[in-house]
Amino acid sequence: MLFQTPEFLVLFLTSLAGIALLRHARHQHVFMGILSYVFYAWWDVRFVSLLLVTSQVDFVAAQGMDGIKVSWAQRLKLAAIVVAGSFLTLGLNWPMVQHQTEAFSWEQLLDPKWKGVWGSIGACSAFAILAPVFYEFYFRIKDPERRRRAFLWTSVVANLAVLGFFKYYNFFSGSMHGLGSALGVDVTLPHLDVLLPVGISFYTFVSMSYTIDVYRRHFQAERSFLRFALFVCYYPHLVAGPIIRPDNFLPTLTKPWTLRGANMLSGVHLCLNGFVKKVLIADNIAPLVDVVLGDPAGQSTLVVWLATVVFAVQIYCDFSGYSDIARGVSRMFGVELPLNFDYPYFSTSIIDFWRRWHLSLSTWLRDYLYIPLGGGRGKPWRVYANLMTTMVLGGLWHGASWNFAIWGAYQGALLCINRLVRWFCERHPALDAILKSKPGTALRWFVTMYFVMLGWLIFRITDFSKLEYCVKKFVLVDGRFEVAALGIGSANPALVAILLVGFGVLHTLSFVRGRVHDRLDRATPWKLPLIYLLLAIVFYFMWPAANAAFIYFQF
Repeated sequence: MLFQTPEFLVLFLTSLAGIALLRHARHQHVFMGILSYVFYAWWDVRFVSLLLVTSQVDFVAAQGMDGIKVSWAQRLKLAAIVVAGSFLTLGLNWPMVQHQTEAFSWEQLLDPKWKGVWGSIGACSAFAILAPVFYEFYFRIKDPERRRRAFLWTSVVANLAVLGFFKYYNFFSGSMHGLGSALGVDVTLPHLDVLLPVGISFYTFVSMSYTIDVYRRHFQAERSFLRFALFVCYYPHLVAGPIIRPDNFLPTLTKPWTLRGANMLSGVHLCLNGFVKKVLIADNIAPLVDVVLGDPAGQSTLVVWLATVVFAVQIYCDFSGYSDIARGVSRMFGVELPLNFDYPYFSTSIIDFWRRWHLSLSTWLRDYLYIPLGGGRGKPWRVYANLMTTMVLGGLWHGASWNFAIWGAYQGALLCINRLVRWFCERHPALDAILKSKPGTALRWFVTMYFVMLGWLIFRITDFSKLEYCVKKFVLVDGRFEVAALGIGSANPALVAILLVGFGVLHTLSFVRGRVHDRLDRATPWKLPLIYLLLAIVFYFMWPAANAAFIYFQF
């Protein structure tokens, strides 16, 4: 269910009505939990059971870390949820809903193509039976710290196993086959036709942050499975973030949510800001990116540069637009989600860029991976190794493809170089003063953006032959200035140019004078109807013919 569709509008209005009418916190939690699962099932009902399994494992693990022995009745109830969910969705494959010419018959259940269905149901059922037994075994460990670690590792391994299977298994099997072929060894692992559950990377990190924080004793384990399940599946953040932490959300569940006029108005403005970014800008400039970077052969350096800049604007407007809409919707409910973007294209260093881009992911990687590895402590080689490890894994988080691993390594190398340059400048005050002057700041911004743009090429293009061509054109200027190729297909160069200029002007004014949606919150009442009317006209004439999915849904 996309944010820009009528179905989501109905879901959103239903949510507001439920929050307004249901004055008891528990009733609101049940209602919002149901709507959140409907939102997720709208993408693919088969993966609802997967979301339930993730929630169950981490809820029970956190209880065990706090020394709370969940009763057998509750354990069996939670196990029954998993089994019922697996049967309800027919495992993680549902051929019955596929377009078939022949009528369905029960004999089809014995067909080999259903082995995935029964295998999924069997796996879920086995987990539901064995999990309570393992739970009982863990409580026989006398050392409390060992028991806490056992629960933590159960949670981490279970989450990463699910993420690894659905997102990385075929990537791993294909890579092993390629490596074996290069070494003259036949390494053939079966290819599995599994779908990637939408948002799995996001909600897995959300759930893992909870169990890790409970293990670190940052707060006590949540006693209510209903509240914890809502924390994981809360639909504004569920499929593309921001990646929330327990302290962002769970404290809001201690009392009923209320709809407040100021929050409603501010949330509407934040949503409008997001729709302008996503629908008006990102979706309208996307065809040009697809035309050029989808088939770059024969394009000049200038065209590759332009397409890279356009993609940089597209991915920013697409993802930050989603975050704005998610934050705006949640703000109207009374829950504040964390800021995810802070003007990253005004960064003057790569370190600064990662303090502004996808903040919920970069801070998650810092707190749960980089710092546990040692962070900035220790010898320089160890610090650089920690940075490289964190960024390579962060790159792979985005997708199961070698270009994402290379992009992560590229970003890690830039961060290491940035730290080395900063260390050098600190020991040479004169050079440091020059770089901090206005001309020096402009130079640092230009150099930073150059390497950021080069990184977006690596991020965007998965075909290595096409990537090699574009990188060569980007780095080695060919002196050609033809732009005729920009008119190919559905791309509209004039519209793209207008939108890029408009984005640049508005984004710069927002950076200098304050965020647009915050200024709308303070606008005089007579101005707002005129602004709404203008936006309605612009949306009417420039709304794309088809609703495009958000880029980060694939992650």
